[in-house]
Amino acid sequence: MKKLEYYEISPVHGKSETSDTMDEVVVVGHCLLNPLARIKGVKPATPVDAKGMNVIQLPCPEAMYFGMRRREITKDQLEHPSYRRFCRKIFTPLADLLEDLAINGTNIRIIGIPKSPSCAVEITSVGGEPGKVKEFHHSHAPGPGVFMEEIIKELERRGVKFEIEDAHQ
Repeated sequence: MKKLEYYEISPVHGKSETSDTMDEVVVVGHCLLNPLARIKGVKPATPVDAKGMNVIQLPCPEAMYFGMRRREITKDQLEHPSYRRFCRKIFTPLADLLEDLAINGTNIRIIGIPKSPSCAVEITSVGGEPGKVKEFHHSHAPGPGVFMEEIIKELERRGVKFEIEDAHQ
């Protein structure tokens, strides 16, 4: 059995003067806590060691939309109004929660998945030939994936302050 390596998120900012709860919540891409959500054959994301943190796990939009037997896909292929609408729909209840937490003084920190077409923050996968192909070719480009773009837009629309970055590989 292969031993998992964990990505350690820097310590939370501290505890509130008036309570025992930490004043930061870390919102993580789904496969950082559940590597089984990744497509078959893709290197697992480095799992997060969430011990001692307030953590919210984002849903996996690709697994929910395409299922677990999906093929590799890029941001270009996800650029469709119905997929963006789906991403907004599954994020809305979490946006409500994050907005409420932020209003009450909680720092919001979002950790994305590097190179993901949906959950990347800094670099995402692009390209990919349409139609039937024998080999899948793609490259990487700066910028967020589709789901992260929708998350950023929604939180900014609501005036929620947040930090956002990709997990380190």
